[in-house]
Amino acid sequence: MGVLDNIKRKISDFSFSRKESPAREVKAINIKHAETVGIVYRGDNEEAKELVERYVKFLKAYKIKCKALGYFDADELPLYVTPKLEYDYFVRKDLNWKLEAATPEVSNFIQEEFDILIDMTITDDEVLRFVIRESKARFKVGGSGCKVANDLDFTIKLQDGESLRHLMKGLDNYLHLINKE
Repeated sequence: MGVLDNIKRKISDFSFSRKESPAREVKAINIKHAETVGIVYRGDNEEAKELVERYVKFLKAYKIKCKALGYFDADELPLYVTPKLEYDYFVRKDLNWKLEAATPEVSNFIQEEFDILIDMTITDDEVLRFVIRESKARFKVGGSGCKVANDLDFTIKLQDGESLRHLMKGLDNYLHLINKE
C-alpha cells in the first residue's frame, strides 16, 4: 500500500464521517411483500458474485424487481463480465479522490427507493460504504461489525470464521419472518 493510497483512505474516511444519510422513511418489510430489492456486493469476490446471481433468480421467482451493483477493484471490467438488465458494475477508475463512485449507474442506484437494500459485504469496504449510506432504500440490511453497520436498519452478527453464505442465510431467514402475516 503506497503513501498515495493511505492519503486517499484518510480523505475518504474524513469525507465519509461528514456525510449524512438522506432523509428517508424506514419501513421493515417482509421479502415476499417487497416489490424492489437492491443488492450491493464486491464483484471481484467469486463467492459473492455466485450468491448474488442465485439470489436474484430466487427473488425473480417471487416477481420481485432486482438491481445488483457490483464493484471490481480493477481498472477495467473483466472480459467475462457484461452489464445486464439486473446487474450494473463500476471499477476503480470510476472513483474520485474521496473513493466515491461518480457514474450514472451508481447515481441511479443510489436514487432508487428500493424496498430492501442488501449489503453483501462482511468486511469494511471503503468504496461500497458510500453507496450504502447515500441510498434512499426504505430498509437496509447487512452484516454487523462493519463501519456501515450504523447505516443499516437490520444487521446479522456473524461469528469469527463465518462466511458470506452464513450472512445470506441469516438475512433470508429473517427477511421471511419480518411482518409475517
